[in-house]
Amino acid sequence: MEKDRQKKRIKPAVLVLILAAAVAVVGVLVFLFERYTPSKSRMDRNEYFGLSGEDTAGIAAEELAVVTNGEISEYRAIRDGETVYLDYRAVSSSVNRRIWYDEEEEVLVLARPDELTVIDAGDGADASLVKRIGDDLYLSRDFLDTCTDWTCTEVSDPARLVIFTRWSYAAEDVTDQAYVRYRAGIKSPVLRELAAGETVRVRDISSDGTPSADKVDGWTYVTTKDGFTGYVQDKYLKNLRKVEEEHEPVWGTYTSISMDEPVNMAFHQVTNRAANASLEKMLSGTKGLNVIAPTWFFLNDREGNLTSLATEDYVAAAHEAGLSVWAVVNDFDGGVHSAEDTAAALSSFRAREMMVSVIMEEAERTGFDGVNVDFEKVTEDAAPAFLEFVRELSSACRARGLVLSVDNYVPEFTKYLDRREQGIVADYVVTMCYDEHTAGSAEAGSVASLPYVKKGIEDTLLEVPAEKVIAAIPFFTRFWVTRGSGAPSSSALGMEEADRTIDDYRLSERWDEETGQNYAAFSDGDTKYEIWLEDRDSVAAKMQAVAESGVAGVAEWKLGLEKKEIWDVIASRLAG
Repeated sequence: MEKDRQKKRIKPAVLVLILAAAVAVVGVLVFLFERYTPSKSRMDRNEYFGLSGEDTAGIAAEELAVVTNGEISEYRAIRDGETVYLDYRAVSSSVNRRIWYDEEEEVLVLARPDELTVIDAGDGADASLVKRIGDDLYLSRDFLDTCTDWTCTEVSDPARLVIFTRWSYAAEDVTDQAYVRYRAGIKSPVLRELAAGETVRVRDISSDGTPSADKVDGWTYVTTKDGFTGYVQDKYLKNLRKVEEEHEPVWGTYTSISMDEPVNMAFHQVTNRAANASLEKMLSGTKGLNVIAPTWFFLNDREGNLTSLATEDYVAAAHEAGLSVWAVVNDFDGGVHSAEDTAAALSSFRAREMMVSVIMEEAERTGFDGVNVDFEKVTEDAAPAFLEFVRELSSACRARGLVLSVDNYVPEFTKYLDRREQGIVADYVVTMCYDEHTAGSAEAGSVASLPYVKKGIEDTLLEVPAEKVIAAIPFFTRFWVTRGSGAPSSSALGMEEADRTIDDYRLSERWDEETGQNYAAFSDGDTKYEIWLEDRDSVAAKMQAVAESGVAGVAEWKLGLEKKEIWDVIASRLAG
């Protein structure tokens, strides 16, 4: 009896242990279920597309999100009656950057490849094209269809415009029912369900299978045809490939003029009309030149007025010598002396129109063959306006059969200049591979070391096709004087002057492998004198780099600073 009572007393304890174990097992199962079971919770679509559902700018108009190449714009489209309009800011930032709005003049400018169209965007504007809501400008979808290379699809739930402007992209197919999630992870909210057989655009893997640096293991970042961008598990995707869609450009096709031989262009600095008479002297002893670029047009004010030094006699003499003439227009030899002045002229349609008009009139009068744009005061803020000037000038040049080339400092210092677009609208993009160290530099150094030249070319080739790139090299150097711990001073010297300086100071040259130049220096007390020479050896090294890069040719700044022997070096390297 006693044993039976003891057995009965321990049964509750056993039961508690069993219950505790069961609870623990259930807890583990719940934990595992919650952790490893994919979430099916949906993200609010209005929230995802940033739609508020409120009236736009105080008018009764339906608001539509704008999604371009998978990116949701902060700006909206609206439906007013039967017409859908897109905010100009959305258009210019991601849809069609070639449509330019001049706020002061209240006009839209379309610089197509062969013509310039100006559309009134003021109070009397055609409502089928544009609409004003407060201070904001909207462009009709129908109008954009006539001038934008895009596909634009209106989608509901919620209302949005899904736009694609890229015709080449990586894609994969969906193998089974899957989900596009907001973030990479099975607990992230679902944006959209995918059906087997659908195709998605892949954003973090190139068509050759190379993943981007930020690809998440096990997940692929995709965009769907209806504008959702998110993550899909890799296991649901297959058949990675490159898609090349055919399309007919409605904007027009940019054609280019190219020389049938390597370009060898020398800049001829002309500061007054009388200096044009020096052409014959300047050309004496040169070899292999086929283009001469006289500095003929100077920007004088914010209104776009240019000084012109162009003459018919100069063009005739150059043509007689077998040279094409590409007239240079710059923003530093005339009346403007600040980046603000340059920006003001570039940002005004009327000022740009003035500049283009003068250049075209002078081309007609004198018969020069091309235009070279050398604007060196373009800041990052002014870069879009500068590009618009190049587009408008490009239209005028193409209509008249003139070559257009554009000068840029190396990309390292001017990343904000859109060389890719320049390479489309212009015939040649010139990379000025000099001014590595300038008069204002904090330390002495080369004007154009070999690594600097190579990098300038290589970086440009990331954006511009080789057949459109011209590498510009210097015929000058700097003689540096550094006293104590102070900042150095320098003077620019041509090649002959540099030789005389070497002799005057009795300097001994030595080849500097790092810069690819002959270097000389000496100290007198606490004063140090240095010079990195531009000579036969340095030019040969630079020309070897130019030849190996496969670019279209070379330019030299400037005639009169070289030694005659240099021309043989340049010609031999260009000839291959």
